[in-house]
Amino acid sequence: MTYNAGNNSMTLYMNNDHIISTLNKELDDLEVKIEELSNKYLDLKKENQLLKERQEQEVAEKFKIKEKNQKVQNKVEGIINRLRSLEYTQQ
Repeated sequence: MTYNAGNNSMTLYMNNDHIISTLNKELDDLEVKIEELSNKYLDLKKENQLLKERQEQEVAEKFKIKEKNQKVQNKVEGIINRLRSLEYTQQ
């Protein structure tokens, strides 16, 4: 810090030091916030990928269940038709 003849110069340098200190603190705070945001982004990206994979698995499982239901429905309809034809022939 340089001291010139007047108090104003001393105050000016002190104010500059204070401003620089404040700006450095703000930059540090911003750096922390950016790091937090970056980590949150990566967490959300991972979560999103897991959710997409889970959704794909559920869609595949739903398709298999629909196929099984269709097979069961066809079998039941066949059984009902055979029962009806047996009933009809016995009359």
